[in-house]
Amino acid sequence: MTSERCVTCHGEGVTGSEQGPLTCPDCAGRGVLPSGLVRTEWRLRELERIHANQAGEFGQDMRWLISEVRRAHHALLQILATSQDAEGEDPSSTRIKFLANDVLSVYPKADS
Repeated sequence: MTSERCVTCHGEGVTGSEQGPLTCPDCAGRGVLPSGLVRTEWRLRELERIHANQAGEFGQDMRWLISEVRRAHHALLQILATSQDAEGEDPSSTRIKFLANDVLSVYPKADS
């Protein structure tokens, strides 16, 4: 399976605007989308930017949620790496690897 084609720019890497062509914000001008892990990090950074100065309970909750998502992704990356190291030694390691990758999308998934 190849990288997922960007639907915002239709794989061209640029989008039109009143100022002329601009680099596509979704694929950073590549025409294909990055892995799910990268897209999640981009979205988390955008949420952080939007809610950085948000005062009160809502701002605290957003910052907490973003940190929890990052913590969970870090743990899954460690699980994925450990399952790859144990591949061949333990039959369940292959299943664990696929389950972790299903969430992280580090490696492309084969079409069924």
